[in-house]
Amino acid sequence: MSQLEEAARYLRSCGIERPEQDVKLLAAAAAGLPLSKALGAPAPEFDPAAEARFRRYVARRGEGREPAAYIVGTEEFMGLELAVSPSVLIPRPSTESLVERALPRLGPGRRFLEIGTGSGAVAVALARAGATGTATDLSTDALRLARLNAERQGVADRITFVEADLWADGTFDAVISNPPYVASAEFDTLSPEVLHEPRLALDGGADGLAVLRRIVVGARARAPLFFLECAPHQCIPLRELALQSGFRDVRISKDLDGFDRVVEAE
Repeated sequence: MSQLEEAARYLRSCGIERPEQDVKLLAAAAAGLPLSKALGAPAPEFDPAAEARFRRYVARRGEGREPAAYIVGTEEFMGLELAVSPSVLIPRPSTESLVERALPRLGPGRRFLEIGTGSGAVAVALARAGATGTATDLSTDALRLARLNAERQGVADRITFVEADLWADGTFDAVISNPPYVASAEFDTLSPEVLHEPRLALDGGADGLAVLRRIVVGARARAPLFFLECAPHQCIPLRELALQSGFRDVRISKDLDGFDRVVEAE
């Protein structure tokens, strides 16, 4: 049995269902290889220092159930390799669906306001498509990381980062957000990996809608259009609230797994 196979078997014994991809990422990171090529590459050769790093990474992933993205320090989002840390949510495929819904309306010359930018994944992806905008967050650590990602992707001149509770000054073509939408009582049911992520970016209050309601109610004064990511069961209540707030055309879109995930209104 190879060292990578042994590591995968250990992670599976820790409750990680499909550990093979994590093992390849951890091995590439330990060996100092590009993570973008890790999944299709053969197992790297370890010198003693790299082997020791690999064993530490595997232990962190298995014993502590620390997400692989935090261990290696990066995550891919819409083809972009972004820096991540425990101060931000790990970008997810569901949020790619949010961006894909917005892209046709937020091309060159359009301005967006992203609320709760975290790693900057959404703002950076929109800026790479030619849009400009403002991205807010309550966390100074998150904003620092988001700026770093914008610089690495060559779009720092297109995004203004602001430390704020939701809103920034000005009007925009669209408001976009993947805000906290987990109900507080649901935290006991979350996976060990999710519990490593910042609660500030996850906890949406008693019913998960506390931040989402504030965005829907406040968006009308700042933009004619919004795009929001939410849980499937929250889409209908948000649609009703958007209609009550003066939006006339409200649509619900599915994510890559076929679940209702994005509410957009104008």
